[in-house]
Amino acid sequence: MARISTEQRKQIHETLLNQSKVLFIQYGFSKTSLDDIVNACGIAKGSFYSYYPSKEELFYAVLRREEEIKNKIIAEVMSESLPPKELLIRFFDISFKAIEENAFLQNLYQRGEYEKIVKRLPKELIDDHAKEDLESSLDFVKFLQEKGVTEEDPEVLIGLFRLVMLLPLHREEIGEQVFVKTVKKMIECLSNDLTR
Repeated sequence: MARISTEQRKQIHETLLNQSKVLFIQYGFSKTSLDDIVNACGIAKGSFYSYYPSKEELFYAVLRREEEIKNKIIAEVMSESLPPKELLIRFFDISFKAIEENAFLQNLYQRGEYEKIVKRLPKELIDDHAKEDLESSLDFVKFLQEKGVTEEDPEVLIGLFRLVMLLPLHREEIGEQVFVKTVKKMIECLSNDLTR
């Protein structure tokens, strides 16, 4: 059997991430089989396991890639010279739109699969992710506090960031007619309160 080159291995890995994302969006995690994934990628099932030990860990890799948008948003906001209130509004607006436009993240939470998947992942993966997420968020919180955000408790700020990012998942419960106005008002109130 011919050995594959490093470049071919990278291409297969990229194909695994891209094709599985498409399948997870279309069918959800539970209804996407490993056979569906390997068939879409044109690889043997045995080859799959040389990349990931399980479908859950592949899903986690796709999720991590999708979450990279957070770091891009933070970098974008940190590069802007705005007063603290406008920085917060900008961050909330960009974050909110990014989540609304991300079909993968929308489906993950709307189908209620996140908790099921997390339970199947190795604890060290989850712990490492939580630690990395907290560290990157703390750097941003420190930046905001230096710019004039008055909330001293980093966990409260991080909780508020998560709250805004999860709002698009509750569009129907809030009501389609008032959703955009409600979110805009909430972001305005938060930004005002956090910069007094």
